[in-house]
Amino acid sequence: MGNYTGAKCISCGERFKAGDDVVVCPECGTPYHRECYLREGKCINEELHASGQSWTQEQETSDESGSRENIRCIRCGFENTPEKLFCEKCGTPLMKNMSEERPFNTADGQNGYNRNMNDFNGANGFNGGFGADSGPMGAQAFGRTVYNQDSEIDGVRLGDYAKYVGGNPIGFLSNFIRFGKFGSKLSMNLGAFLFPEVYFLYRKMKPWGIVALLLFALLSIPNLIYTLGSGLYGITMDIGVNIKSNNFMVIYSIAAYATFIIRIVVGLFANYIYYKQAKKDIIEIRDENISDDSEAKAKIAAKGGVSWVNVIVGFTVYAVISFGTVMLMSRIK
Repeated sequence: MGNYTGAKCISCGERFKAGDDVVVCPECGTPYHRECYLREGKCINEELHASGQSWTQEQETSDESGSRENIRCIRCGFENTPEKLFCEKCGTPLMKNMSEERPFNTADGQNGYNRNMNDFNGANGFNGGFGADSGPMGAQAFGRTVYNQDSEIDGVRLGDYAKYVGGNPIGFLSNFIRFGKFGSKLSMNLGAFLFPEVYFLYRKMKPWGIVALLLFALLSIPNLIYTLGSGLYGITMDIGVNIKSNNFMVIYSIAAYATFIIRIVVGLFANYIYYKQAKKDIIEIRDENISDDSEAKAKIAAKGGVSWVNVIVGFTVYAVISFGTVMLMSRIK
């Protein structure tokens, strides 16, 4: 193995130090930290692969010692070549004269990002740190602590939570950190607010999903009776209910208000319920003491994620209960 001390890993942007575990791409010779190569799953030096050239430390040194200085990204700290307009690592627009060290790029990982937020990925968990004083979900309440995939949140590693959530986990993980570290329980989930009938089923929380589906199907019946009985869609149905009576209007109003209030409650607490379900499922899988960590992570991913089959079945059951009940009460004129 050659001496790569002082060269730069193109995955994390850090320079190799003596004693680092270094592996190289068998095709182009680009060096990586072993954990970086395993994280990427392949060599990402696409330019060398496309040109058929091989990596050389002399070429890297020459590139970096040119007449123009590299530009350090103010968000993730990655050093970009001078001609770049956007950071190769996180996509942030680059500004000149930003090559000096920044407080949030310190090596001890105590003052902000030690990786950028784009290191999260749904298929493979996430690969970097989570600087909780910034990010798309506004998680500034965490102070300046950095979280990575090995950080424990309420007894569960953040990487396991990411595996469980699946695609685009950043929003969920920022909430999970707040729930586990600071005791918060409230956060708005727009999907759960708009579609509480099937959201829990979509996220594989079947007991909650069944309860929500039955409840909202029953609450929808007065509205269906009013809608179909008044002929709003061009079909008048004799349901045997006087929709203009005071008794029916009271029931109709109660159902409408109850539906709206429950939607708000579900929207506010759905993320917390999902967090508790994720924690329970992950702990159960980890308690099985599976020797192969990749097998355990695969099982966690399979247990979590989403299910469109559940959504389809849920909508079908919802329609059968609500429309079926109204049809049994009526006869088409």
